[in-house]
Amino acid sequence: MSEGALTNQARAPLSLPAARRVAALAIHREAAAALLVAAIFVLLTALTWLSWGDLSQDTGYDWVAADRVSSGQLPYSDFPYYYGPLGLALLSTVFAVLGANAAAATAFGIAVAAAAIALTYFLARQVAAPAGALAAAALACGAAVATDNKGLIEPHTVSASLAVVTALAALAAAARYALRPRRPALVTAGVAAGLTCLTRPEFAAAVLVALGLWLGLRALGAGGTPRRVALREARDCLLPALAIPLVAYGLLALIAGPAQLTDSLLARDELRAGASDVLRASAPLTAGSFAELLADLLVYAAGAAALVGLGRGFDGSRRARRAALAIALIAAIGLLAVLLARPEALRSRLDLAYAWIPAGALLATGLLVLRGRRSDAWRAQDQVALLVAAFLAVLAAKTYAAFAPEPNPVRAQAAMYALPFAAVFLVWLHCTALAGERRGVRLAGLSWVAALALAGLILTVHDARDEPATVSGPGGTVAVPAGQAGPLQGVLDAMRTRTRPGEPVLLAPQLSALYVLGDRPDPLPQISLLPGALATAGDESQAIARLRDVRLVAIDQRARSEYGQGVFGVTYHRQLGAWLRREFELVKTYRGAGSGAMTIDLWQRSAT
Repeated sequence: MSEGALTNQARAPLSLPAARRVAALAIHREAAAALLVAAIFVLLTALTWLSWGDLSQDTGYDWVAADRVSSGQLPYSDFPYYYGPLGLALLSTVFAVLGANAAAATAFGIAVAAAAIALTYFLARQVAAPAGALAAAALACGAAVATDNKGLIEPHTVSASLAVVTALAALAAAARYALRPRRPALVTAGVAAGLTCLTRPEFAAAVLVALGLWLGLRALGAGGTPRRVALREARDCLLPALAIPLVAYGLLALIAGPAQLTDSLLARDELRAGASDVLRASAPLTAGSFAELLADLLVYAAGAAALVGLGRGFDGSRRARRAALAIALIAAIGLLAVLLARPEALRSRLDLAYAWIPAGALLATGLLVLRGRRSDAWRAQDQVALLVAAFLAVLAAKTYAAFAPEPNPVRAQAAMYALPFAAVFLVWLHCTALAGERRGVRLAGLSWVAALALAGLILTVHDARDEPATVSGPGGTVAVPAGQAGPLQGVLDAMRTRTRPGEPVLLAPQLSALYVLGDRPDPLPQISLLPGALATAGDESQAIARLRDVRLVAIDQRARSEYGQGVFGVTYHRQLGAWLRREFELVKTYRGAGSGAMTIDLWQRSAT
């Protein structure tokens, strides 16, 4: 129940039977909203079944890594690994129990996605009524079940999906403490933050800044918190948050060596070889990009003002209500018609609904800090909003110039991982901050967030239908676009007919999922061979020496323009490419046609 409802009850005390009826109604609404969230997730999972991930990109990298760990190898020491250890440790445990296959990875991913949606609902519930929390969770479903390689079921790395869950858990536990100060909740927030530090650096920075800012304001006396109590709170929360990563990475440094650990985690060679271009595309740090972000904020502010005006119409006279209802119906019918008839026409327009959020979250953080400093009665709801806004402001900084978390299999954005947090932020903004006690404004804001959720869900199902084919091997079955099916299945069939079980094959530069689907080992420590993976001529020579027993090689011919590079073996890893052309014969070229078309060359070692 919202704070406003509680306040109204305090003003007008209810009789015991009436209070029981109100409590029962609240429980029924809560249960109905939670069940509806679960139904949406289950239905969306069924409609997108097996279409998650992208086998032509990062999907499968962690499958191979987890298979190695479940077989006794160690990341950073036995093979380079670019991400924190938490997700890999959990996925390798699943593989050790269920086997290294696509079905086990999918089961793990569904569990992670379900946890993220449940935590999104819980966190949104701290700043809005059940209907608002439902809208936030439905919006998060679009990120959870995205069919590209930036979704939560088959992410480009499980460190990202686990980061979403642990960060949500940290914020949810801190929110719980703000509402009902109990030490276990605060310790849980610290532990979850510490686990987040074992995933991805941008999530670690965001959660530590959010918790630190919140605890710092409490230490400065916000809300009348005594300094002695605030210092104890900081100890209980920040001690596990800092101790967990220090111990974990300290042990890994002892095993792998500090230099090897940092080289893997920082990926210096990959950044120099072109990965930095990918980062700059999302955060160029130019005056023009900041001006564009400010323009996006102003445009959305104008739209939000219009939305508030529409909501005021719902609260106005009969004529105003009729006019507001007519406008809302026309907008709803138009949106639904475009979504059903021309979904691609709407996809790019959704940028306007999200592009402003990096600046908006930062602005909201500043305003909430000022409110906390100036008010002796620092409301719990404002504290939760501060936690979410501060977290989102830091996380979104990495992708501030391309913050477009709409589902898009062609142009997947890392901002998708921020969508659960953005959903909570949007619900707080439109259903609480801008609405206050005005029911009409709250309804208009709720309708807007629900419309964004509906758009994301329909686009996700539309994208799944664009993956009508499947590829299969001993390690499982995955749905893919028609243009990828022929080449990928051709390689899997060649692995089965041209090699023996247990015989290594080379799949480059980024066909890692086929190692698991085809049940064949990767002969190199480097799981993918993107630019920078073999940084020096010596590294390439060592790789060639390891490939002496390999008889079959498959090379994806896609140019890596996002890295400023061309085709594997031509503009990068040239020594390895020359060796391949010298020692192997090109026996077949698989060419796809249509959506997501791939071209893969199949090479077999020459008889001579």
